[in-house]
Parts: sequence; structure tokens; C-alpha cells
Amino acid sequence: MMLRNTTRRGFLAGCTSAAATAVWSATTLGRAESSAPYQLGCQTLPYRAYPLQRALEGIQRAGYRYVHPYHTHEGKPVFTPDMAAGQQADLRRMFRDYGLTPHMAFIGLVGGDLTTGKGPTVWKKELDLFREFEIRTCVGVGPWYFQKFPDQPRPADEYTAACEAWYKGLEQVVPHAEQLGITITLKPHTGITATAAACLKVVGRVVSERLKICWDAGNVSYYEGVRPDPDFPALAPHVRAVCIKDHRGPRAHADFPVPGEGDVDHEAMFKTLFGAGFRGPLAVERVDGTMNALQMDADLIDRRIAQARAFLAPLLEKCSARSTA
Repeated sequence: MMLRNTTRRGFLAGCTSAAATAVWSATTLGRAESSAPYQLGCQTLPYRAYPLQRALEGIQRAGYRYVHPYHTHEGKPVFTPDMAAGQQADLRRMFRDYGLTPHMAFIGLVGGDLTTGKGPTVWKKELDLFREFEIRTCVGVGPWYFQKFPDQPRPADEYTAACEAWYKGLEQVVPHAEQLGITITLKPHTGITATAAACLKVVGRVVSERLKICWDAGNVSYYEGVRPDPDFPALAPHVRAVCIKDHRGPRAHADFPVPGEGDVDHEAMFKTLFGAGFRGPLAVERVDGTMNALQMDADLIDRRIAQARAFLAPLLEKCSARSTA
């Protein structure tokens, strides 16, 4: 841990000013990313208390080329299947104006509980929306495991029944994803995707090139208190996306610092992924630390996502280059 953070500080210290860092990022990192076997982006989720346009502005200024749009901003839907054709056109124009390509999106967060009759229909409509925006990777979660996190799980029989109903719903959706050429990735979020070993069981049960895993080491650390996950190397060939989130402290301690400042070993994670042939999208998800994310100043979010990119981009370049050497 100390070595990793010291390396990061040394990298930032090499830039004599914030302006120098920005210039370096816009040139050196930009050239590297243009030919990279991955797409490093940022979610608009950190800016969800602000208009979507403000999120895109901050993400573009931080030097990202890819964006993972969140479905609501300022408590209003901004990226949902209910969007009219004109709204979709306006949103495409907004992405284009900021030079950002949408490369990932969440699925099933609003009304998309696969254990209900409406869930599969919602997922299919969202997949159709993603196709319209040429988003080829989406991120979902399995049934929530807890009655009250972190120490009150749902009754075993109730949770088992929920999982079986969820799998039946998922099996209705995957063929539609196959038809559209969109990969559904499931991320660690307690329960059936809590750890790498659990995720391996999911992709072993629903076998499809369009049903894979989105790794989230920060969630595994926060929800399970596991880092690093000993089964991650076995899972890595099934990972098609990454939600980048750091975590600091013991299980259930809500501290999600800027990537590189917490306890997640990103370098080891990326080495394992690229060694297994990873060629997918990645998106920074949280930078709020111990703050209330909904009350963060937008300028502070700007600085933190830029700081995240300054740490991640050269690390990704190094790790991906090693895998192809």
C-alpha cells in the first residue's frame, strides 16, 4: 500500500503545476489512449445532483473520451427508454458537442427487477435504447442479499426463491442481447455476484458470449471485506467491463476515495485483466470519499475525476503494453 501510494505521489509531483498536468494528459495520454485496447471513461453518476450537461462538461475537461451516462440527473430521467426521438437526438448532439462517446450504461436500475413480470420487458427496452446509442456493454446487478446491510441477510429460502426468479427473468433477456450484439455484464453487488467465485457460478449457469462480468474491486472490498479476491484470476477471462471504484478501510466502511488512494491494488487488477485478454470499457464510478456525493461541489468532482484519470491512464497503458509484449 505505501509503495503504491508513494508511486502515485511521485507521478503527480513530476508535474510542476496543474496546468502542466493538464497538458501532459491531453497529449501523452491522449496519444496512448487513441490506440489502446481499452476505453477509459467516467460515469456521470458522481454529478447526478447536477444537470447532465454539467457532468459532460466536467468529464470532457478532465480529458476523458468515453462516458457512462447515468439514467437520472437532478432527480429527473435523462437517459431512459421513454425518451422521445427528439430527446434522443438532442442527447446524441450533446455527447458529440463534448467529444464524448457513450460506451457503457447501467441496466435494470429503474423498474427492472427481473424477479417481477415487468423486469425482463424493461431490460429489453433498455437494450433497444443502448443499440440506438451504439452502446455495446451494459452493467446490471443480481438480487439484493440483505434485509439490512451489513449484518441482516434475507432469510435463506426467500433469497433462494428470489434468485431462481431472477435467473428466469435473465434467461428471457439474454437472447435479445444476443440479437442486438450487446453484452450484459453483471457486477459484484452482494449475493450471487458477491465475489469472483460467485460470479463464476453465474456465467457457468447462463452460458452466453453476451452474458459476462463487470468487475468492481471496490464493491468486493466494501460489501465483502475481501481484497484482493483470490479467485479473480480464474474469473478474469469472463470480465468484459470494469467499474473503477477504490475503497478504504474495513468491510461496510463507506469511504470511496479517488482511485489510487485507497486499498484496492489497481495495478495487480489490471495486470490480471490484460493478461487474460481484457479489451473492454472501463469507467470511474465514485470519487466521493466519505462525503455525501449528492452534496459535493461540482468543481471538486471535476478535480477528483481528473486526478483519477491522471493515475489510471498511465497505469492502464503500462499494464496493457505488458500483456502484448
